[in-house]
Amino acid sequence: MRAGFIEKPMKAYFINDAPEPQLERDTDVKIQVRATGICGSEVHAYHGKHPWRVPPVVSGHEFSGVVVETGSAVTTCRPGDRVTAEPQYGCGHCYLCQSGRYNLCPEKKILGASGWSGSFGEYVVLPQQCIVPLPDAVSFAEGALIEPLAVGMHAVRAHHVQETTKVAVIGCGTIGLGVVLSAACFHPAALFGIDVIDFNLEKARSMGAVAAFNSTRDDVVKEIMERTDGKGVDITFLAFGNDACVRQAAEITRPGGTISEIAIMGKDIKASFDLIQVKELHVDGSNMYVRSDYEAVLAEIAAGNMKPSGFITKRFPITQFGEALEFTDKRPEPVVKTLLEF
Repeated sequence: MRAGFIEKPMKAYFINDAPEPQLERDTDVKIQVRATGICGSEVHAYHGKHPWRVPPVVSGHEFSGVVVETGSAVTTCRPGDRVTAEPQYGCGHCYLCQSGRYNLCPEKKILGASGWSGSFGEYVVLPQQCIVPLPDAVSFAEGALIEPLAVGMHAVRAHHVQETTKVAVIGCGTIGLGVVLSAACFHPAALFGIDVIDFNLEKARSMGAVAAFNSTRDDVVKEIMERTDGKGVDITFLAFGNDACVRQAAEITRPGGTISEIAIMGKDIKASFDLIQVKELHVDGSNMYVRSDYEAVLAEIAAGNMKPSGFITKRFPITQFGEALEFTDKRPEPVVKTLLEF
């Protein structure tokens, strides 16, 4: 099959003869990929720095496509259906899976890693519980964005953002903009974007932020305090992680408020325990999503409340996989999401 292949660190290219995944269980579903996004985790794999996306690998996990084959026990979809899918599943037996929190299962399998051929290949095979129908109103390109958007929706829904909530998002890359779009669906009292790249801040404004601040120029704490009557925001979503961002989150969050940590951070990042203690801040982690988050995103897109098309800043055919990955890595121009198309 056609595929984008990462052979080893810093060597990636298109191939015509990748092994095509086959149905192995009667509950498996085979999908022909139509569109797939490049995630930062795959850029880390390209550099040989991802813990489980390890070259040589056909990676990829943000995608949409068409069902082409199903196992004999599949009842939820059939060939010809337009779909996307959760690129994960748990063991199904542990207490986390049994309680619906399979996103935290220690035995969780992730598409495009650990021997599970991913969506940079023309075909993928997933168990039927992963399959999510794609409404007719949602394009294949938009369907490939559901996965990163669901990361933001998971955090927003977990913290019950509503019309009285004042929200800040630190880091307005792909995940942070997904938080902005998701939070905007609940019409919060205030929604602020914070980043160091003006391109990202413009995107945040266009997606629902009432104000956006550049940390290299603006006095972010002063600006937010002036706009929140000196109190701070109720919740800060931390979608980029370094010491300065963690400190800033603690400074702009009101006493008794919440910091939702979504970013993947290094082990040496410092927490601002002085402010966390004095302000009685709640610091919560947020890890991926569950099916209801996928469905919530799809419902908002289909209803016209969430318009994710602004995410896609560059498109490449799969035959230009090497160029696409290098572009996403080196960023010669501003980019939120690079899309590969079959």
